[in-house]
Amino acid sequence: MKFGIFPTEGGRDFDAAVAECKLAEEVGFDSAWVNDHQATEGENYWPAPLTRQAGVATATDDLELVTAVLILPLYHPLEVAQRAAQVDLMSNGRLTLGVGLGYVPKEFEAFGVPMDERAGRQIEGVKFIDKFFRADGPIDYDCPFFSVEDWQPLPEPVQEPRPPIWIGGWGPKQLERSVKFSDAWVPGVVVDNAGVEERTHQLRDIAAEHGKDFDEREHPLMREGVIAETHEEAVELGKEYLYQSYLDEYGDAFEHPYIDPEDLETFEKLAEDHFLVGTPAEVAEQIEDMKSRFALDHLAVRFHHSGMPTEDVQRQIELFGDEVVPQFQ
Repeated sequence: MKFGIFPTEGGRDFDAAVAECKLAEEVGFDSAWVNDHQATEGENYWPAPLTRQAGVATATDDLELVTAVLILPLYHPLEVAQRAAQVDLMSNGRLTLGVGLGYVPKEFEAFGVPMDERAGRQIEGVKFIDKFFRADGPIDYDCPFFSVEDWQPLPEPVQEPRPPIWIGGWGPKQLERSVKFSDAWVPGVVVDNAGVEERTHQLRDIAAEHGKDFDEREHPLMREGVIAETHEEAVELGKEYLYQSYLDEYGDAFEHPYIDPEDLETFEKLAEDHFLVGTPAEVAEQIEDMKSRFALDHLAVRFHHSGMPTEDVQRQIELFGDEVVPQFQ
């Protein structure tokens, strides 16, 4: 089983994010994941995921680099394909390109992209990027959203036949698109484990309908985490930073389709069957529970939450790497 981290985002200290990735590599993590937000409440996120992964690539040796997820409809797919191929080249073949639809109207307005085109743009974008990655000569591509003629795909990615492509999202159409057009479905952090379990059953049926081997596909997952030497310390840390970040993000004007106001009543209620919280032994038990309920072979944990000091993030990464990761090797 593989484990990844989401390094620190927000503010002006990219060095902290790089240091966390280097530490994660040292203590046994397999990957670093970054997401893509353009407009949020507060300063808890950064945009430009491929640019950030290029920075991580030059500071690490073996850490896999995952975008989870890049909001593909916002960009021209040629630009995404070129940048992704460049990161794969810079990292000597360590990139996984995860993409999603996006759901924030303000972001689409800023980029001048109609939200009702996002599904079509995502499908055509993934198909184009797949063609770009695999090409051994000039390519043509024409669709209602963009057109490319006699284009030489450069640079050539390192991975053969191409870097992995994942599709994230929660609706049934996104599940089907992940099977038809990508290598894996990647669930986000917001929906609880019961939601992941339900959709994984759906995904198995969809894979069978399309003649795909569900068991041969990769099964990644993102979760929020708070880990400490004692349960009480983990809960205290979770209440101070993780819970507060959810209140700030989803408790007022900024809405999420899978967060209800009653979910935010207490940290304990929000965390139940949702977050990884506790001692290394407790967190390992929670991971084992997830593995017993749905397919899971690559788990990325976000230990950084808005306002959390760097030393707290690093302490969690080290504790998880030293005491949890070895139990799944």
